[in-house]
Amino acid sequence: MRGHEGILIRLVAAMILCTAVLWFGGCSNQSDRQIREQAERATEQAKIQAQKAADEARAAAANATRQANDVAQGVRAGMHDGRGDHGVVNVNAASRADLESLPGVSPATADRIAQNRPYSTPYDMVRKRVISQSEFNRISGNVVAQ
Repeated sequence: MRGHEGILIRLVAAMILCTAVLWFGGCSNQSDRQIREQAERATEQAKIQAQKAADEARAAAANATRQANDVAQGVRAGMHDGRGDHGVVNVNAASRADLESLPGVSPATADRIAQNRPYSTPYDMVRKRVISQSEFNRISGNVVAQ
C-alpha cells in the first residue's frame, strides 16, 4: 500500500501542473497557440507520470502476489513437515528433538518440558510454570497430552 501513496501524489502533482499552465495561460497575453502548446506539454507530462504510476502499481501487485505465494508455500510446507499426526507432538512421549521442532522451543525449554512430565493437558505446562503463556500460545495448536 505504501507504493500507492507515491503514485497518487505524482498524479495529483501532474494535474496541478496542468491546471496551473492553463490558468497562467489565461492570465497573460499569450496567443492561443502558445497556450495550446503549454497545455499539450503538461498533458504529455501527466501521461508520462500516469504511465510510471501504472508501472509501479503493476510491480507492487506482482510483488504482493509473490509474497502471498511464498506465504502459501510456507503454510503448505508446515502442514507436511514430516511429523506424524499432522505435526502434532505428544508432550508426554515426544523426544527432546521433537519438542525442539515446535515453534520457539529451545533445547533448554525442551529439557524442562521433558523433566516435568506427565501432563494431563497441554496447558499443564503453563500451570506447572514449565513454559510461559506466550510460549504456550505459540505451540498450543501443535501439542497434545496423551
